Amino acid sequence: MPITAAELVIYNSANMPETDAGSSGGAIDPLRRPDFTQIAANDDIEMVSSNAGDTMNATIEGRDAAGNLVSETKALTGTTAAIFATLGIVERILDFEIASAPAGNVTVRRSVAGATLRIVPAGERGFSMFGRKTTSLAGSTQNYYFKVFVKNTNGTLSLQSPTIKQNADPDARIMHLPAATNDDTATSTNRITAPAAGDTLDPDTFDDTDKSITALGAGVARGVWLRIQLPSADTPHKTTYTLEITGQTT
Repeated sequence: MPITAAELVIYNSANMPETDAGSSGGAIDPLRRPDFTQIAANDDIEMVSSNAGDTMNATIEGRDAAGNLVSETKALTGTTAAIFATLGIVERILDFEIASAPAGNVTVRRSVAGATLRIVPAGERGFSMFGRKTTSLAGSTQNYYFKVFVKNTNGTLSLQSPTIKQNADPDARIMHLPAATNDDTATSTNRITAPAAGDTLDPDTFDDTDKSITALGAGVARGVWLRIQLPSADTPHKTTYTLEITGQTT
């Protein structure tokens, strides 16, 4: 049986900074993912586990309708939904973090029992928007650099002849560049500094073109650097970016 799409999973890197201080990138973070379905309209949020024993705290952060940062820490209540009542109505979600690994799958959704934003798999800790809290500058273009990983989670098969692709970038603000090698741990100095040329795939160019990489063996991941480029005095964005990997199995 070939590798399925569900077995090609995107994860965060260890360092996903929210400020311009501190390194960006590093090794794979297999407990957190950068993909989720953003809330479609202003609403409140709830969470629920598939395991009755999950009662650990979880913290959610977002922005309200006025653009203010809001957050709340609340305990899971097992298979009974827990509403983030203090958080209130939010316009977007930025981050969701569980204090310890849950035994069940934790669903984060609009309340009450509304559309699912993401299911955090058992054993993982959360999800977050990459590039959250980035801002444009007055008078100059500003670049931000973040790293994610695409992992082949199949237990036995290799993904042969893989290609990293940009599937969609509606606001035309993001370009990609794979890391130089599989399972790398390279960082950039901070989120406004590009990774070193030796740490990225030749010809070390951020753009929208397809990029071929070496095979991903079973359990192997490849880092992909993402550059967000904000023009001077850019308007606020509530958008998406879709990264894709294709390949072959035998």
